[in-house]
Amino acid sequence: MYFLFLFTFTFLMIRCFLIVFVSFLLLASAHAQPNAVFAFTEVCQGNTTQFTNQSTAISPDTIVTWNWNFDDGSSASILRNPTHTYSTYGVYSVRLIVITVSGLRDTVINDVEVHPVPDASVTASPFTGCQPLTITFTNNTTIDTGTISNWLWDFDDGITSTQQNPTHTYWELFGHTVKLFATSNKGCIDSTTRDIFVLQNPVCDFTASLISLNDSSPIVNFTNLSSGGNIDLLWDFGDNTSSTEYSLAHTYDTCGTYNVILTATGTNTCVTVANYILEVCDTLVQIYNGVGEEQSNSLNEFIIYPNPSNGENLTLSFEIELEETVSCVIADIRGRLVATPFSETQKQKGKHRFELKQNLSAGIYFVTVNVSGRMYSRRFVVTE
Repeated sequence: MYFLFLFTFTFLMIRCFLIVFVSFLLLASAHAQPNAVFAFTEVCQGNTTQFTNQSTAISPDTIVTWNWNFDDGSSASILRNPTHTYSTYGVYSVRLIVITVSGLRDTVINDVEVHPVPDASVTASPFTGCQPLTITFTNNTTIDTGTISNWLWDFDDGITSTQQNPTHTYWELFGHTVKLFATSNKGCIDSTTRDIFVLQNPVCDFTASLISLNDSSPIVNFTNLSSGGNIDLLWDFGDNTSSTEYSLAHTYDTCGTYNVILTATGTNTCVTVANYILEVCDTLVQIYNGVGEEQSNSLNEFIIYPNPSNGENLTLSFEIELEETVSCVIADIRGRLVATPFSETQKQKGKHRFELKQNLSAGIYFVTVNVSGRMYSRRFVVTE
């Protein structure tokens, strides 16, 4: 009887074991291990990285748990498709563990690279001055790793540049905020600004009229037309005499041709120069006028005519001694740009003449020719 019981018990235990073992085999065949996979975006430090779960499980088993470790000391995430922001650049080993409803799991680790952002920096020389103000911008941008592949300058006057260290001329007065956008070879961008201030030049002009001849010594009346606040005046009458009076009569020793120069200096130290070549005898004729300080290697025969004009049919004439890059702009008396007769272009050595059909309204204007960075200006008047 005892042996019969032992035999029966042993048989039942073996049968149960076989049932459990077969069930396990059937379960294992029905629920294979999941496959942990994810995709991600490589970004710049401070930007959000998107992680996209692409893990799979064999039906009827399904993934119910996602456990993310971002390798930067931050809290783990259990979202299916999380986002994460890295505050510093570097390579991070991101780990994803997926677990199915049947308790099976898989792990995957991918290296995620976060790229550094440039440190945009700029200096301007000078950062303030009189109009027209030409400024050289120096790009001091740095980056820890990688390179800077693109620079974009916004000069706050409608003009941009992609040069690394551009030079720009401001015609419009007062404050401008220059922006520099620096982009790395990985597409990371940083920006910075620099304030520029353009000071207003005084308006400088005068008229001359013959009063009388006294023993062949002509007396000329000079009427100052300058304006712009409290300005200092200096007259050079072209006969080795000068004066700082506002308006005055001047006696010449003899009849002749005189180059009369009036210099007006504003309280902001900006200077404007007006000069007329006068033929003085029994009549007085103004045959030439100009504005601006003359420079060495200046333009030859730099003339705009007729002056005054009706503003419709102006002619600009000048001569250059070498082949150079030349551009031309027209500004009103307040320094606002009103026309660009021609932009930067290469001009051959010799004389050049341009028809300036601008249809300008009545007023005082300045035409400025830029020759390889050297500025030359002339004043002209448009009548009704």
